[in-house]
Amino acid sequence: MKKVALFIGLLGVFSLVLSAAVIDGKWVAEVKGKANKKRGGGEQTTTITFDLKSSGSALTGTVDGGGRRKAGTMQITDGKIDGDSFSFTTVQRGRKAKADQKWTWKGTLQGDELRGDRSREGARRGTPFTAKRK
Repeated sequence: MKKVALFIGLLGVFSLVLSAAVIDGKWVAEVKGKANKKRGGGEQTTTITFDLKSSGSALTGTVDGGGRRKAGTMQITDGKIDGDSFSFTTVQRGRKAKADQKWTWKGTLQGDELRGDRSREGARRGTPFTAKRK
């Protein structure tokens, strides 16, 4: 009985290590949204690149893109992995007198895709995204 319990425990630890490791790497998402009035107010597509690295249940890395032509690179903070679920925060620096924008990203790892939602602090709803491994 002890051997079975030990085997199940080791299997659980091993599966956590494997699930955390497969999120590592570069991912690319095409996010559709509404353009602002200056850009005509129609639909626009934004390319977002994630460069992710896991260490246990911690997630770090960067996010490139995010809406503006020169949005730059945002550092991932408060990154967490729990099984196939992930979450993290980024801050997009404001230009001139505009305030910084804080984004919360949550989702799941599904094979070779990251599926989730990004929400801007203070917004009523988020924007879904699907990223594919690069």
